[in-house]
Amino acid sequence: MAVDSSPLAPIAVPITPPATLDLSLDSPAAEPRLKIVLVEFLPSGGMFQFTFLFGEALARQGHEVLLLTGPDPELRSNTPGFEVVELFPTWHPNVDPGGSALRRKARRLGRAALLVESWRRAIAFFRRVHPDLAQFGELRYPLDSAMLLLLARRSPETGLVDVAHNPLPYDVNGRATAVEKTGRLTRSLLAAAYRACDLILVLGEGPRTSLLTAFPRLGRVAVCGHGDYSAVLATEQAPPPSSAPANALFFGAWTKYKNLPLLLDSFELVRLQLPQARLTIAGPVMPDVDLESITRRAEQIGNVDLRPGYVPMDEVAALFAAHRTVVFTYTTVNISGSVHMAYTFGRPVVATDVGSMRDAVADHVTGRLAAADPAAVAAAMVEVLGDPAAADRMGAQAQQHARSSASWASVVDKAVPAYRAAVAAVRR
Repeated sequence: MAVDSSPLAPIAVPITPPATLDLSLDSPAAEPRLKIVLVEFLPSGGMFQFTFLFGEALARQGHEVLLLTGPDPELRSNTPGFEVVELFPTWHPNVDPGGSALRRKARRLGRAALLVESWRRAIAFFRRVHPDLAQFGELRYPLDSAMLLLLARRSPETGLVDVAHNPLPYDVNGRATAVEKTGRLTRSLLAAAYRACDLILVLGEGPRTSLLTAFPRLGRVAVCGHGDYSAVLATEQAPPPSSAPANALFFGAWTKYKNLPLLLDSFELVRLQLPQARLTIAGPVMPDVDLESITRRAEQIGNVDLRPGYVPMDEVAALFAAHRTVVFTYTTVNISGSVHMAYTFGRPVVATDVGSMRDAVADHVTGRLAAADPAAVAAAMVEVLGDPAAADRMGAQAQQHARSSASWASVVDKAVPAYRAAVAAVRR
């Protein structure tokens, strides 16, 4: 969507909070319900979906939850106690009108101005509304870290929580070889912002280790995990993997750390053993990926269907149903929401054994882990694509994992005790 980068007029943030958030004091009780405001500036995509599903699960357990986001959010709530509020003048992250380099630069500047205004509105909101907790997602930019520090000073009575999806944010905009943002300003502000938080949530033991290795003097850190997508996607009638032909799917943003060249090299070897196999690569293209190069390589290999662009949620079920396995040839990873989406649809995963992928994929149980080289990935893909019974067995276990260990109820069960400890510390 096009973004107007003209100067922004200040808006008045309502003094009266939305009706969902009852700010009256709870009567003394062993386990009072919490008042939680979630903030996700961008109103669609994986981070928004994560935050929305987290909020729904919290509300189902009796807590009062608001989600502050941008215009026309991808998901809307019908869950009592959970309200989505369109407060920010932000944009949909996976809608990029393209244009010249100068036009793209102007759009980035315009979006930076919108993000500044969004933080201004968030800080004004929390100065008027005093929930128990304010929870933010990934601190992508130095601006986010600086503004969180300002919020910590302005609203000391509210506990601050950050969900560190990637303890060091990934750089998906530049063409540098480094995956993580490593600039001195980024790192110093991020360290200060993490220290200002009353609680940091991470999605697995691997990310927890990464966080504490990079920032060793942090306070309260808790593992909450990642939930499945059954609450917002029609999965009840998901066919078994064997019902699909020998098709493999890559699903998610096309960015350098997801290593699409390795995926294509691997699939070229797969076709030597399974000539009928097909590969679909679906998702939005990030600026750090050379789409023309990917397109040329796909044409050389054959049987590769490229689907650049955001996949609307009402098309996701059919896309997964048409594929027997989902493949992730990442260079590094903390926790991938796309893995949990594959599990939601009962699809086994083939993934490179890097980063924290072992936190999500049980080898020979919910999928296959392989070394990050074409021959190893190809062998794992052939094993799943060429054996429908094995694909069904691993897919069923993947779906069971999503419904039990990776349910949103289990995420909330882990998060709430940490929330209560953070609130108690703030009130001391």
